[in-house]
Amino acid sequence: MADIRKQIKKGLLEIAVLDLLLEDDSYGYVIIQKLKEYSDGIFDLKEGTLYPILYRLEDSKYIESYWKTMNELRSKPRKYYKITNEGRKVFSEILEDYNFITGGLNSILNRRKEGKGV
Repeated sequence: MADIRKQIKKGLLEIAVLDLLLEDDSYGYVIIQKLKEYSDGIFDLKEGTLYPILYRLEDSKYIESYWKTMNELRSKPRKYYKITNEGRKVFSEILEDYNFITGGLNSILNRRKEGKGV
């Protein structure tokens, strides 16, 4: 059962990361914090979980990265990620598919409440 939960979470995380990057460019730590905050703690990730997702999305050309230094006091640059036009397009398609699939799944799961199942 843990494997199923892990696979579901993994697929949903890619959607969630793309959604966050629609708002604004961001770097790993902030993405992790926002995922945790916005999901009420459900997506409480370690860097080792997030970065492979970011690399996959970047390899697929859905996001791209760049280095940015915040100010003179902070000399170490951070790697920021931003969504590409292809990423925006794919996000819209994935979101449409997600809504369609979850609608069907909800119909299956709610059939007992409606007296349609055993």
